[in-house]
Amino acid sequence: MLDRSTVIGLLFGFTLILVAIVTQGNLLVFASLSSLLIVVGGIVAATMVNYSLKNIKNSFTTISSLMGVKSVDLRTDMELMSMFARRVRSEGLLVLEGDIEHIKDPYLRNGLQFAVDGFKQESLASILQNEIQSRKRQVEISIKVLQSMSNYAPAFGMIGTIIGMVLMLQNVSDPESLGSGLSVALLTTLYGTIFSNMLFGPLAGKLDYLSKLDLNRKEMFRVGIMSMMEKENPRIMEKKMLIYINPKDRAEYIKHHEELTIKRQRDQKLYSQWIEQQNNEWETLKKVLEPG
Repeated sequence: MLDRSTVIGLLFGFTLILVAIVTQGNLLVFASLSSLLIVVGGIVAATMVNYSLKNIKNSFTTISSLMGVKSVDLRTDMELMSMFARRVRSEGLLVLEGDIEHIKDPYLRNGLQFAVDGFKQESLASILQNEIQSRKRQVEISIKVLQSMSNYAPAFGMIGTIIGMVLMLQNVSDPESLGSGLSVALLTTLYGTIFSNMLFGPLAGKLDYLSKLDLNRKEMFRVGIMSMMEKENPRIMEKKMLIYINPKDRAEYIKHHEELTIKRQRDQKLYSQWIEQQNNEWETLKKVLEPG
């Protein structure tokens, strides 16, 4: 599912184009099935030649899975990891056994499960790092697929233009053929440009941006999991994980926790509601955890 800013951006862009067309002429004049087939068919065919079907399928699966990353608040993750760390510190890793199945993030869930299952620190550290690297490679391929599609679109638009020009020049004496050939020539260029600059290019950029957020979050989880494995003080773990949060959010988080007075009661309230709150914004979580 596309995130809100992507949907708004696509709707806004296409709406402006449609409004510009409608205010100056007839929208149906810009509809051409043959032009669309040349551009879309060319993009699909070239992409299938360049990449395997598995790569293409995985690319769109990756895009879909990453589109919700922007809404994740790392400060909420910090609250949950700190709560888990304090429980592990007092009762050991096995205390998390009943909680792990409720964790929504697969990377964190699997990492904590490996820790509870008794994996050695060196093995777990390697597994967690390898999974991050594997995800990074997968995303890089997905970005390349979208960038390739963005490059192919105007190229096939130009191919359609050449086809239209050839058809037009073959029938210079026939006004009807001249018009249809010129229409194909111009509309394929238009379609190719729109697909490149309004769809595939921006999606490639968005995927690159979201993947960095996702990998940063995984790195933060990795640090937290390894800190629990090493039985470090939860405050030390927090300091290590805070590095992955942007400075403004980090300052707000630190200030809020410095002002807290009844921490044990807050921890109990958080533990009773963390399953429902784990993907909420931190500001929402703060309100839920207020005394009273």
